[in-house]
Amino acid sequence: MRRLLIFGLLVLAGCGEDGPGEIPPHELPSPEQVGASLAGLSFDAFIERSYLELVRRSPETTAELSLRPEEVARLDDLTPAFAAETDEVLRVVQDILQTYDLGALSADQQLTYEVYDWYLDDRRRAHMFADHRYVATQMLNGEPTSTEVLFTEILPMGSEADAQAYVDRLWRVDDKFAQLDALVRERAARGFVPPKMMLGWMQDRTAAVAFGETSAAPYLVAFRAKLAKISNLDDDRRTELDEAATRAVEEAVIPAYASLSRTFGDLRRDARESLGASTLPNGAAYYAETLRHHTTTASTAEQIHARGLAELDRIHTELRLHFEALGYPAEESIATLLARAADEGGIVESRDVLSTYTEIIARAEERLDEAFDILPSSDVVVIGVRFGGYYIGPSLDGTRPGAFYAGTASEARFGMRTLAYHEAVPGHHLQIGIARDLDLPFFRRVTNHTAYVEGWALYAERLAADLGWYEDDPYGDIGRLQAEAFRAARLVVDTGIHAMEWDFDRATRFFEDNAGFSRTFAQGQVARYIAWPGQATAYATGMARILALRARAQAALGEDFDLRAFHRVVLTSGSVPLPVLERRIDEWIAQ
Repeated sequence: MRRLLIFGLLVLAGCGEDGPGEIPPHELPSPEQVGASLAGLSFDAFIERSYLELVRRSPETTAELSLRPEEVARLDDLTPAFAAETDEVLRVVQDILQTYDLGALSADQQLTYEVYDWYLDDRRRAHMFADHRYVATQMLNGEPTSTEVLFTEILPMGSEADAQAYVDRLWRVDDKFAQLDALVRERAARGFVPPKMMLGWMQDRTAAVAFGETSAAPYLVAFRAKLAKISNLDDDRRTELDEAATRAVEEAVIPAYASLSRTFGDLRRDARESLGASTLPNGAAYYAETLRHHTTTASTAEQIHARGLAELDRIHTELRLHFEALGYPAEESIATLLARAADEGGIVESRDVLSTYTEIIARAEERLDEAFDILPSSDVVVIGVRFGGYYIGPSLDGTRPGAFYAGTASEARFGMRTLAYHEAVPGHHLQIGIARDLDLPFFRRVTNHTAYVEGWALYAERLAADLGWYEDDPYGDIGRLQAEAFRAARLVVDTGIHAMEWDFDRATRFFEDNAGFSRTFAQGQVARYIAWPGQATAYATGMARILALRARAQAALGEDFDLRAFHRVVLTSGSVPLPVLERRIDEWIAQ
């Protein structure tokens, strides 16, 4: 519901005056009270109000969506009791939804019904496997990383009031992490323990904050950077706020990290060596559910694994044709040839990385009319960060543009076009920016289905090649194919780890051999899949479905096929499960 990691990138939405209005104060109603407040509403009013009832249960989400400024002083409740109550609210909402007569609704309302029902059912299924999910991970899908990003990237800091709210919220970190600590220990006592290797990563990560310099804590680094940009503060007040934030980090944040680090160390001693989710109690069923959630399909682990291997065969064949055209020796391995192409394609020095990405995006924007007749109203900017490769969406009120966060280290030029197309245009920024502009129910503008969002961004990479955007750049096209091989390899590695008992070294070597990545990068990817079962399978699954639907439309419509019209249909429904998208395209073809 809250955040979505995308190829190492983050997709978020903001909402201001153009959103659905303020959420009521935080005294949360019981499930029975929620049901009573929703009874008898028109369908459209029910959709809007019920979704807000769900959002208000997460103060961090209300802050991300800027729905109520006073909510920024609170953090989410991680207790099992609260999770159970939320599931009951979901049940109440879904029961009421299903009382509406589908036949009496308009076509647009029927689509909203279908997507909302899927969303509610999906969240309730997730609650059934709540014990299986790693609530603490080294990735953005878990704590404490998720909380760090809330403070460093999401919370507003444009005024003195924002700064004070930031400090107030820092004091809540220890309470939230105490809940996290208790939850991790309680689940472990019932057999739901993360792998030993993952607990080691978590122990090291939390120890770095707990036992490092206070001034280096990400919460304080971000606070000071943001505080410096508030222009209308006098020096005394600025100093006062800085001292208050420092005290909160020292007395609330750092002790919380120290406690978590000890917990991870304690659990690590007797944790399992196996990596896969299927080795948890009822783990095979849990992993199957993660695949359904992320791909929005009924594909099994075996089917996804086989599809990944077949895709790699196809991509490797295409790569060898490119290598042959460059005169590379046919007997060399894919990994060796990719390394040669990366070197010969040139290196962009760190001082030029941001300007290079900005130029790539500008050129892409100039050519968007080749395939699109609808564009987002918001701009996209490139922001340099130490570890980049992600996107944060624009606010609905237009005050914040979409942002592609790019790493600032030197990098191989041959992969930069593809990453820019994926993160910005015609990828995430185009799709998410358009979704924010649509006249749709609020939930359809801000929720994301992984296979659709990630599938579109990967499709955007392929579309750029179909449109001839790589014709002057053979090395860039090789970089694109490497990125596509990367996503195909993900299908194999994720299912290999979680359904076929692959170990860390086997998974790492597979990435090295089949996608040409360095051992360090490959190890980081494998670590991600261990912590986030199933998520990596969404990318190639979504792209394959969009490509198949395009081919279906082309075959059915022949000369009447219009690529711009096809893209308009795909992009103007908001993020939807793939079966819903397929039905939408079939209806468009029939019309």
